Amino acid sequence: MQKTVPIKSEEIKKDGLASIIKYEGDNDTLVWKHPIEDFNYGSQLIVHESQEAVFFKDGQALDLFGAGRYTVETQQLPMLEKIYNLPTDTEGTFHSEVYYINLTVVMGVKWGTDSKIRMFDPASGLHIELGASGEFNIRVTNSRKLLLKLIGTTGSLKQSDILGIGNGKSYFRAMIMTQVKTYLAQSIKACGINILEIDENLIILSTELKEQLNRYLADYGLEMTEFFVSSVLTPDDDPNFKRMKQQYAEQYLLV
Repeated sequence: MQKTVPIKSEEIKKDGLASIIKYEGDNDTLVWKHPIEDFNYGSQLIVHESQEAVFFKDGQALDLFGAGRYTVETQQLPMLEKIYNLPTDTEGTFHSEVYYINLTVVMGVKWGTDSKIRMFDPASGLHIELGASGEFNIRVTNSRKLLLKLIGTTGSLKQSDILGIGNGKSYFRAMIMTQVKTYLAQSIKACGINILEIDENLIILSTELKEQLNRYLADYGLEMTEFFVSSVLTPDDDPNFKRMKQQYAEQYLLV
């Protein structure tokens, strides 16, 4: 494996074909498709640190390359070779789509429930509504899975498209919010957390929710490395919540 060196722009194409395959997106791009799909046999493939390159053909994510510089030869493309015979001479060409996947961790993505979460408190026998917010860090763990789930949407996916940062399309933000709203009440019950003491148990709640979310994200080749519940909003003006606090106060006095 050779060290990556700068490539002149005039070396990108040779007779209308790509003889140099390299990443040309920005740091905010999560998935980037190379604009050329016909390559010279013997082309140079350059993959930077914290990236993977995947050859894609006929709806299949095939050969995968990590960081480094490669001369693309038949023996380096065994899965692509199964689809059709690659040329054996250095002047031949082959057709394939090449996608670059950014493996860096996306940090500090904010989240918050867009509506109240209704839950039943078995200790008091009352229904109350909660809200929650926080941040998470996320990264790609399986490039093939991510491509197979999202391929066909666009040739380039930015972090904003995936996570809804700013005015992004938010492929996953709605899913994450739905999962949080589904599992928040379940996690509070499963962990035996007293709602009136919930701020003291945010780490436990964060860990439980991260495990639940990662079970779902694994199907997309994604993982939340950290998930934080920063605050849980309690309905202080809700009569039921006031009754709950009164009941707990009375129990405390009895004890």
